[in-house]
Amino acid sequence: MINLYNLPPEGLRLNGTTERLALEGGVSLRDLTWSVFALASGGDVFLEVKGQAVWQGTCSRCLAPLDQPMAVESQFLGSKDADLVGRGSFTLGSQDLDVVFLPEDTLDETELVREQFELQAPMHPLCAEACKGLCPICGKNWNKGTCQCRPESEQAPSALNQALAKALAGIKLDPES
Repeated sequence: MINLYNLPPEGLRLNGTTERLALEGGVSLRDLTWSVFALASGGDVFLEVKGQAVWQGTCSRCLAPLDQPMAVESQFLGSKDADLVGRGSFTLGSQDLDVVFLPEDTLDETELVREQFELQAPMHPLCAEACKGLCPICGKNWNKGTCQCRPESEQAPSALNQALAKALAGIKLDPES
């Protein structure tokens, strides 16, 4: 735990390693190394977080297991000033994007590191840019070959699609009227 408002004048640097750290959504970080630097700045605190890890999850198209190297480096100002939060909802300048409201006197460095990795984790990770995904009918991974299912364009239209096509066929559009 870092006591944010009782820091030495030269600041405080903490380093750590974690073999495995779970993130939200069933993903995790492996071989995490990190560094947190905290420096008093008036009544506020300058924070810097650096870290490297292997992000472990699944491809968002084919669901194959995926290990992806990830590096994080972020700097921001932590403040107890509640007016920063209220002011931000009306006039948000570029300097406000780097200010974080920290109402507590202490900060758990592991949670801070986890949060920074969560914010920079891939939203739609892919095993390869050209990943073909899964067949929506049988679930076969198309990266490993084609399946026997007919493409959607060759499948017979549903009853709803047939009724809609019939209704639209009777409509005549006259662009001049």
